[in-house]
Amino acid sequence: MESPDREDAPIEARERSPLSDAEKHDITRTVDRAVAYGADGIEVDEWAVLPACSVAFVVSADRIDIRLRYDAHELPGPVVVPGAGEDAPSLVDDGGTPTAFVSLSAAHDALYEDLTDAAGHAVDPYAVAVPDTPVARSVSEGTVTFVATLKLFTGDESADRRTHEW
Repeated sequence: MESPDREDAPIEARERSPLSDAEKHDITRTVDRAVAYGADGIEVDEWAVLPACSVAFVVSADRIDIRLRYDAHELPGPVVVPGAGEDAPSLVDDGGTPTAFVSLSAAHDALYEDLTDAAGHAVDPYAVAVPDTPVARSVSEGTVTFVATLKLFTGDESADRRTHEW
């Protein structure tokens, strides 16, 4: 079988996350400390991950919430936030199906992949169930918040969480 003509086929590089290895390591260490400490509902540091977008992690007994806060005036396109209301910024529409963070661009998808990897490694790479994407949940004071939840598993049927030995 002859291969198709590849000269005309566009070559697309995989979009890279804007996070550096040092930033990913910092996220992992910070979330790991919160998990090891065992505080329920603690929000760890916030990191700027894209222009006008930051991320924070909220660690609970059985999950890690990833909260991406995006300046609504800097969004790369319109988003749907259920219950947004009439006074929402111009790029925010009220509707039924909330916009997925990874649908904003390939860079957003790559960023989310890195964020879930960093958070998952804080516990154990195989100890979290990763949802498809954070979705737009709320808009307040010009900020759209995208939320996803990583479910925690102990893996060995104990109630103890496993964290890294630094």
